[in-house]
Amino acid sequence: MITINSFKIISFLFLLPFTFHIFLANSFSEDESNSEKYIYLYQFGEKGSGKGQFNAPHSIDVDKFGNVYVTDTGNNRVQKFTSDGKFILEWGDMGSENGQFLKLHDLAVNPSGEYIYTLELKNHRVQKFTSDGKFILEWTFEGTGGKGSERTPHQVSIDSKGYVYLTDKNGHQILKFDENGKFIKSLGKKGSGDGEFIRPHGIVFDSKDNMYITDMRNSRIQVLDKDFNLTTQWGSYGNNSGQFSLTFPGIDYFEKQNLVFVIDKLSARVQVFDNQGKFITEFGSKGTDNGQFKRPEDIALDASGRIYVSDTGNSRVQVFGNK
Repeated sequence: MITINSFKIISFLFLLPFTFHIFLANSFSEDESNSEKYIYLYQFGEKGSGKGQFNAPHSIDVDKFGNVYVTDTGNNRVQKFTSDGKFILEWGDMGSENGQFLKLHDLAVNPSGEYIYTLELKNHRVQKFTSDGKFILEWTFEGTGGKGSERTPHQVSIDSKGYVYLTDKNGHQILKFDENGKFIKSLGKKGSGDGEFIRPHGIVFDSKDNMYITDMRNSRIQVLDKDFNLTTQWGSYGNNSGQFSLTFPGIDYFEKQNLVFVIDKLSARVQVFDNQGKFITEFGSKGTDNGQFKRPEDIALDASGRIYVSDTGNSRVQVFGNK
């Protein structure tokens, strides 16, 4: 005869494997989810023209030592900070002479951390500096297949060999130079095919010199190898996860996890993908609170995985980390 207590024991034993399976599944999902979430850590900067203050900070990059460089566009200068936002130095003012800037738009640090390359929209030139702001040289875009004033490079990036690449937004091409400004070649053309662009903006390299490009008006990321062959692409127009608005200028690559981080300016968010374009997660929203953005422009990661975002409309840099 089966008693009530015996029935309870039998039911418990029957359900135990199923319950244990659910426990493991939930535990795995929770751990996996936590590893894919990014949280606000801290910020630095405020609106102004003093040291450590910003007026429309646009581009941001981090060197191998963890120093953070920001184009303080409205103040016509570059500012350098420690990883926790302490001011180190600044250089530049308004003008067209060596070391001066007009509509300073972007910067990039070379892999050794020795040189900083800046890009100006109004002066139509690249300037090269030491990491402490000493001017070295400049070059314009004459002789690149279009008149200098017709070329409109918007972002600069450096590959592992020191070659300098510019995204020519209105020319719908990528321009390649050596480290001293000698023009090598232009890549791509206007269109929607493989290796073609409509208003490309962001560009970054991984350790194998694959280039990741925000092909904005085609609403996609294109990944091209060092020989400019398409390896993968992803994206479509929209505001859903994995989609892009018409303005997604900033991009960076985190080598340790093979992750791609993309700024979606109009949606005020950062989207995270693996290097094959699989959507992982996103963070950010419109606003002025911690973790919110107003017209964010650029993004950079340091070696530890901390994420620096130029929150342009809020005149600050926000820093995020993995939860």
